[in-house]
Amino acid sequence: MDRVSSSMKQVPNPLPKVLSRRGGGGGGSGPEAEREGFERSQTVSINKAINTQEVAVKEKHARNILFRVGGRTSERGTCLSPCILGTHHEKGAQTFWSVVNRLPLSSNAVLCWKFCHVFHKLLRDGHPNSHLSEGYGQLCSIYLKLLRTKMEFHMKNPRFPGNLQMSDRQLDEAGENDVNNFFQLTVEMFDYLECELNLFQTVFSSLDMSRSVSVTAAGQCRLAPLIQVILDCSHLYDYTVKLLFKLHSCLPADTLQGHRDRFLEQFRKLKDLFYRSSNLQYFKRLIQIPQLPENPPNFLRASALSEHISPVVVIPAEASSPDSEPITDLVETDTASQQSLFDNKFDDIFGSSFSNDPFNFSGQNGMNKDD
Repeated sequence: MDRVSSSMKQVPNPLPKVLSRRGGGGGGSGPEAEREGFERSQTVSINKAINTQEVAVKEKHARNILFRVGGRTSERGTCLSPCILGTHHEKGAQTFWSVVNRLPLSSNAVLCWKFCHVFHKLLRDGHPNSHLSEGYGQLCSIYLKLLRTKMEFHMKNPRFPGNLQMSDRQLDEAGENDVNNFFQLTVEMFDYLECELNLFQTVFSSLDMSRSVSVTAAGQCRLAPLIQVILDCSHLYDYTVKLLFKLHSCLPADTLQGHRDRFLEQFRKLKDLFYRSSNLQYFKRLIQIPQLPENPPNFLRASALSEHISPVVVIPAEASSPDSEPITDLVETDTASQQSLFDNKFDDIFGSSFSNDPFNFSGQNGMNKDD
């Protein structure tokens, strides 16, 4: 309890600065005053619900407040907290996040725990977020889902490195030579690859491909992360092919019909996306994108595995810019100049003979024994 008390003293919950900067207080009227009153009410409610006290979030902070929602007044006893009501009032969670962003969640475990509680309630009952339907909002949402899927995959399969580069022997070891493990691993790779393809397609859909968008700064900003996606996809495709051949050697073909259908769908998408990417000027100077075969592998024919060629993505060595010198040259030049300055000072103090003659361990430096 001493630690909790100490944390409570160190972590105050002040009102956001945005409120203190606004003029007046309670004397104004109109939309500005109404907005200020709303923000102040929300701030008080959130700070009462999310604090460092190691007690449960009180229900009265979650229910017993009147608030106007969509032109009508909510009744006492409603299941929606003031925080939740606030999101319906402003049709979003801007105020909620403006307050929460000022809370030191990373420095206090109790504070973070109670935030998770309130945030969980907000996700269930809050106003639907309308900021992810277009533009970077949608891209960020899909990208974050991909990153979460990637982290979950590597947590479940710690043998896989972050860059997914593995030998065939390491791939066998990852499944521990158990057909059930290989079956589940293939499903997880399908899920992983599906998230990669979803981001791929969403980025392309957000660009006007009728113009040379890949040479514009805005276009390159959206396309740049796809280099990592291409690298991941090449490995995931390769491993799913090898795992499916392995599964078909152990299980009946009917059992794997769902796997084959899902692979075929992803094969067509990836083949199209690789082809479209290879034709963009932006990628041509940064990465060599492999092309998938014209037809998907025939997993019902075991010998077809020998026809499979693992797709290899090549990232050429980055050429130095003509208008700038390499950093290594600058460092070497600087080191050489410092050494020259040191030699000159050494000669001034001890004479040039000390620097010209080699150090003699059998006698004095610069002198012979006989001397």
